[in-house]
Amino acid sequence: MEDNLNRTAAEKTEIIAHRGFSAIAPENTLAAFSAAIKHQADSIEFDVQLSKSGVPVIIHDATVNRTTNARGKVKNKTLDQLKALDAGSWFSPQFRGEPIPTLAEALNALKDIPAFIYPEVKSSRYWSETDIDKFVRSLIETGWEDRCVVACFNHNFLNQVRQVSSRIVLGYSVRSAWGYKKILPSAIADGNAVIISKYTVLLRHPSLAQSSRSQGVDVVVWTVDSEKDLHKLANIGVVRVITNSLIKT
Repeated sequence: MEDNLNRTAAEKTEIIAHRGFSAIAPENTLAAFSAAIKHQADSIEFDVQLSKSGVPVIIHDATVNRTTNARGKVKNKTLDQLKALDAGSWFSPQFRGEPIPTLAEALNALKDIPAFIYPEVKSSRYWSETDIDKFVRSLIETGWEDRCVVACFNHNFLNQVRQVSSRIVLGYSVRSAWGYKKILPSAIADGNAVIISKYTVLLRHPSLAQSSRSQGVDVVVWTVDSEKDLHKLANIGVVRVITNSLIKT
C-alpha cells in the first residue's frame, strides 16, 4: 500500500492492525500478525470463535467459506479439521497453506507487540460459562491481563468476562449512535472499559467522544483506511484507530 499513514502526522494515535496487517496478508493469520509487528503497528485486533472441539480459534466469519478452501460452520468443525484448511490462498498464492491459528498460537506470536491485543469474540451465544472462564484464564496465564481489550457486541458476554477478571479492559462494541448512548452508562459504571464504535458514528456525532472521554471511557474506532478521516477523528479526540492499511511501511 503506497499511501500509508505518515506516522509523524499522527504520532499520538494508537494504530491497531485490523485482523493483523490485513491489507498485505490474509486476515487473522500468523502471517498477518507477523506483518503487523514488522511494520510497527502498536496493537493488533483479531477475531475469536470456538471450534467443535471447544478450542478457541482465530477467524472472523461464522463459516469458513470466505477465507478457506472449504465450506461449513466453524462451530461444526473439530480443531483438526480446521487446522487442515488453507486460510491463505484466497488472498494470494504466496500464502497457500497458511493455517487458521488457535488462540494459544496467536497469543504466543503477538507477545512482542508494544501495546494491546484486541480479541473480539464472535458467535458468543455458543460460549458456555466454562468456555468463557477458560478463555479469560488463558489470557491471564499468558501475561495478557493488563494488555488486553476483550471486545464483543454481546454485552452480557462482557459481563461474564468481568466476573473472572477485574483487570481486563472490556470493549463494548457498537454500530450506531443509539447503541453508543445506550451502553455508555454501563461502560462508565464498569470503570475499566472502552467503547469500540464504527468510526462514522463519531464523525457524525463528535459530542459522543467528548462525553464519554470526560467520564473516563476511552473510544476506539473501526475501520479507518483514510488519512483524511484519521485526522478528522484526531481533531475530536479519538486516537485509538483500528485499520486495515494505515500502518507504517
